[in-house]
Amino acid sequence: MIEESVKAVKEAEAKALELVSDAKKKADAIVQEARRDAEQILADVEVECRKAQADRMDAAKAEGEKALAEAESESAKDVEALKTLTEGRMAEAKEAVIRELVG
Repeated sequence: MIEESVKAVKEAEAKALELVSDAKKKADAIVQEARRDAEQILADVEVECRKAQADRMDAAKAEGEKALAEAESESAKDVEALKTLTEGRMAEAKEAVIRELVG
């Protein structure tokens, strides 16, 4: 009877050790899977951040090009206005020179 009890205790201990070992293996597997998932999430976030940054850069570039085009257009208008003003002044200057020479 004592032998049976000792045998039962030893079997229970072996079963307990096996359960602990299995639990450790499962815990390790869960940790490894969580680590892989975390790495994938980080990689996905990095890709999304790079894409968002590229989109912002493209938008900023387009905005800058638009501002430059508007500035060039305004400059061209200013140049034309100055040319028109200068042409009128040149005609006046020519007439004044002719009057001085003739007069």
